[in-house]
Amino acid sequence: MKKYLRPKQSIPVVTGIIILSVLFGVAYSNWMAPATENLYKKMSIFNTVLRTIEHNYVEKKDPIALIDDAIRGMVKNLDPHTNYMTAEEVKKWNVDFKGYSGIGIRFDIINNKITVMSVLPNGPSEKLGFRAGDRIIKINGESAIGIKRDDVPKKLMGPAGTTVDVTIERETWGKPKDFTIIRKKIQVDSIPIALKLDNKVGYVKIDRFSATTGRELEESLTKLESQGIDRLILDLRGNSGGYLQMAVEVSEKFLPEKKMIVYTKGRIPQAYREYYSTGTAKHRTYPLIVLINHSSASASEIVSGAIQDWDRGLIVGQTSFGKGLVQTQYPLADGSVLMITTARYYTPSGRLIQRDYENKSYEDYIKEAYNDTLRQKELKDLPKFKTFAGRTVYGGGGINPDFWMKDKTPAPSEFVMKLFIDPNRYLYSYSEELLRNHPEIKEMTPKQFPNEFKISEAEIKGFANFVMKKGYKAKLDDFIKGSKDFKYLLKREIAYRLWKTEGQFYVNYQRDTVLKKAKDLFPDAEKLLAASTLKIK
Repeated sequence: MKKYLRPKQSIPVVTGIIILSVLFGVAYSNWMAPATENLYKKMSIFNTVLRTIEHNYVEKKDPIALIDDAIRGMVKNLDPHTNYMTAEEVKKWNVDFKGYSGIGIRFDIINNKITVMSVLPNGPSEKLGFRAGDRIIKINGESAIGIKRDDVPKKLMGPAGTTVDVTIERETWGKPKDFTIIRKKIQVDSIPIALKLDNKVGYVKIDRFSATTGRELEESLTKLESQGIDRLILDLRGNSGGYLQMAVEVSEKFLPEKKMIVYTKGRIPQAYREYYSTGTAKHRTYPLIVLINHSSASASEIVSGAIQDWDRGLIVGQTSFGKGLVQTQYPLADGSVLMITTARYYTPSGRLIQRDYENKSYEDYIKEAYNDTLRQKELKDLPKFKTFAGRTVYGGGGINPDFWMKDKTPAPSEFVMKLFIDPNRYLYSYSEELLRNHPEIKEMTPKQFPNEFKISEAEIKGFANFVMKKGYKAKLDDFIKGSKDFKYLLKREIAYRLWKTEGQFYVNYQRDTVLKKAKDLFPDAEKLLAASTLKIK
């Protein structure tokens, strides 16, 4: 969770030292001198170590990379979330949370070619008719075959309004075609899917809390309400956070005005701040269920914590991550950024969101977040609080759900997972063949597809032969054992090609036991809402 403030300036600090020296005389200067002298000695030793490594180490090392590593080493012992990002890492972070200027595609490198995995809505590529499976073989007249993955954005991204020439190869074309694309500001959606499930249940998935999440949610709720929903599931599973202000905006969609959403408290008085709903939301107060899991963190925990404290909706799933530290961003001269913890987040009832991290390695801290047995066992030792309707909730360990529920779908085998993440994208490539062999798929709707399209055992054997002919070392028996998972993954690939996130959602929905069970809890959500202290519209 990132809180953005202007960096503190060093001049007032230096001035303060000078003033104190004048007021308290030589005694203050004598007290400060040893500390300053020791600091300069250590800085001199650091410089000597750096130069010694640079000139004498057995292998050549980049001194800039060594300094970056040293900075990371300095901050890593403060807490698990204080962080240092290089200028390049900042750029990548900004793409996810602020957007970028480019041509509006998601890509991968398959068989040494830039392959379009999806085309972003309303982007320049969509307007030119690009689609999943297209291959970019030239950029600005130069061959792009064999290009490195990290070099692709450097060539395709650029200032909005500028142009880039690409040559596209498509299986159904006799020869490649040339296009000139005008780059445009691209916002990566934080809400990949918002749709009406059966029985007037609305469903909204928020992937991250980016600069546009508040607006996206408003548009999604307006659309769903026009379709007649009278209940809502807000899915925050896997959402690791983002902007504090967006967490506030999302929360206030479901709360009346002047209700506290979160407050921050730190070492200095200025770190204390309260955030309230503004009453700008115009939506009906329908029963609400919020889904969380161990990967729901930071902004997700602010939202689910506020909803739970005000008894506005049921929290369903697994205990959230427990990341309740506020990072203030301090930009540095070279474009890098220091994220320093300056405060902690507390829910309206006074619960600390942050999980204990003292005397633990970073690896253990992360592992414990995903340990179901440990998270449930430690519950009895956490401090108890009351919601505004009098229910008992717990602090200091993330947000604990009202209904604990774990996805019971068996995890895929190691063989299946290795093939799934293989950079050659065999599943994607074979899905092309399945699409060619089954033209009837294109006559189906995204909702019909998962149930009506069947992949045969013969086709799984065909997939095995396809993969092994490419040089992948495996046995046919490995594919047969993983047949159920491969059928699911191949359907995901086909669905995403044809219908993007909506198609993929319906394939995933078949296996999403938590979402299916959560729908049965709306009677409990209705009772909770009726018992809350909120004025129901």
